[in-house]
Amino acid sequence: MPTYTLFTCSGREALFLFQLMNIPEAEVLFAHLNDAALQGERAKPTLEKIKTDLIKDGVIESEDNVITIHPQVHQLLQSCKISSAVMKLHLKTSSSEQRESSLTYGFISGTNIVEWLWDPERDQVTLTSFESLQDMLRIMGNRIELPDSAEESIHTPIQKHTLQQLLTLDNESGIERVTNALRQDLHAHSAAIHELAQAFVNIQKQGQFEVSTRGMQNKPQTIYFMGSRAGNWLFIEDKENERKELFTAFRITEEELIQSLFLLTTRSLSILPAV
Repeated sequence: MPTYTLFTCSGREALFLFQLMNIPEAEVLFAHLNDAALQGERAKPTLEKIKTDLIKDGVIESEDNVITIHPQVHQLLQSCKISSAVMKLHLKTSSSEQRESSLTYGFISGTNIVEWLWDPERDQVTLTSFESLQDMLRIMGNRIELPDSAEESIHTPIQKHTLQQLLTLDNESGIERVTNALRQDLHAHSAAIHELAQAFVNIQKQGQFEVSTRGMQNKPQTIYFMGSRAGNWLFIEDKENERKELFTAFRITEEELIQSLFLLTTRSLSILPAV
């Protein structure tokens, strides 16, 4: 079991601390919060209340307008700020009863590995320090919880446009609409269209995972995935046909997805001088 340091706060408090530390991902959290009280003239009194609450909770101290963050919290935030590589997992869960969304960042530096989890439903941000990348990815993988799926070797090319179209369809979209979208894709193999269509119609989980390296001009390495009663699928960009904007779709198990997340991360880290 990993040993870790953990800190939990509200979304507003996390934004305040990220902005205080000048952590770039503060902009992402600000957009996800979409909080009217943090915009325009209402922002100043809101931020003052957040500051007061954090002082009461012992998270920060303020003297002569100089703010000091609790050492353990500061260490977590500093690890986020100086990280060499950043993982991002945007996960959506949908069912007939509810729809949920979560955003997870993994900050990887030479001294620490910190997970930052934003749960909008509970208005909660959790920062957790892990000893190894494997520990963090194992926890992230367990949180994804894809439906059980038998191993079956099916794969097909699919255009990026088709993939994005299918991932944004609502739950009411019928099998005919999904099948037609796949048939219009000139690259999709006809033998895989039925399986893919069934999976998209019965989709329960979908996610986007990307890894970026700070200070380098490389664009983020990105994969998409979905979980369904009719099978789980992973979509990996085809670098040899990048201009054609092609992905390769693979039917996978949950274990294979976690392995893919790990491989994508370690491949991105391999280009860094040292992590």
